[in-house]
Amino acid sequence: MKRIVDRLHRVTLGVALALFAAMFAVQVVIVLMRYVMGVGFLEFQDVVTYSFSSLVVLSVPLAMHLDRHVRVDVLRAKFAPGRNRRIDRIGHLIFTLPVFGLMLWNAAPLVSASWKIREGSMETGGLGGLFVVKSTVIVMCVLVLIIALADLADREGPRDDD
Repeated sequence: MKRIVDRLHRVTLGVALALFAAMFAVQVVIVLMRYVMGVGFLEFQDVVTYSFSSLVVLSVPLAMHLDRHVRVDVLRAKFAPGRNRRIDRIGHLIFTLPVFGLMLWNAAPLVSASWKIREGSMETGGLGGLFVVKSTVIVMCVLVLIIALADLADREGPRDDD
């Protein structure tokens, strides 16, 4: 299961890097077009917005896999690795699985409806494909649930990724 999670992490990281590159490059083009040539395209602005939105959502499972997610770590540095591992497991059972399961449950009908109507940009003349961006919420929930389940199934102990 750990190999599957590592592969999913690499794929997600590759997608996130591609989104960042697209966002950066298109934003540079937008600035040059607007201030040098005096023109602008709404579609380019939508590319930046869609890329940023997807990047923010996909950063959640990336951070979680690397154990860089936000939590209250006031006492964590003083605890032994085994105790921190038990706390993480309890956190997965009490918080991660229920919260992301509920998010997945609630997001699925909304994303499905978005796909049915092929939802596009809110702006007239904007870029289509907003339904794909909304699908990243489903992808995020599934990846976080897989990572949490893999952490719960891992009997090797604390991660040494640092």
